[in-house]
Amino acid sequence: MADNFRLTFAPNMMFPAAANGATFVVHSLQRLALAFDDTTNEYVYLQTVLPPAYTGTGTLKARLLFYSASANSGDAGWGVAVEAVTPGDTLDLETTSSFDTANVGTQALSGTAGDLTAITITLTNKDSCAAGDSLRLILTRVATDTDTVSGDLFLHSLELFEDE
Repeated sequence: MADNFRLTFAPNMMFPAAANGATFVVHSLQRLALAFDDTTNEYVYLQTVLPPAYTGTGTLKARLLFYSASANSGDAGWGVAVEAVTPGDTLDLETTSSFDTANVGTQALSGTAGDLTAITITLTNKDSCAAGDSLRLILTRVATDTDTVSGDLFLHSLELFEDE
């Protein structure tokens, strides 16, 4: 399948939530990541503008690349919620948010601690987004629900794309 567009977000392009936010870490080989706890749901936000190449006719997806420093088994649970704001909407951006219901998924670890793992979550709940909308995502490690991995998970990057 061909992508209509693909945007890639590194950890430094995201920001931890004020309460229960993931934390930035720099590993010994100078790799930046966001650390998500295994006992508390932790969150990060990212914001962008949905590009003109977004058609709405394909499937909007988020692909997360992550790893565990110590665990080599278990299922990692992740959630992605979408907020789309069209210029001219009557939403006070200083005081109000309008996230759609989170899209969730789980992915088994590879079997070796430190190996990069990928999960693709289909964003069926996407807040009626359209090209040119201000788009905000909230990413959550769903540690208290579907996640069975012991220890922190480290987010390497997130890709947002629409495929046909």
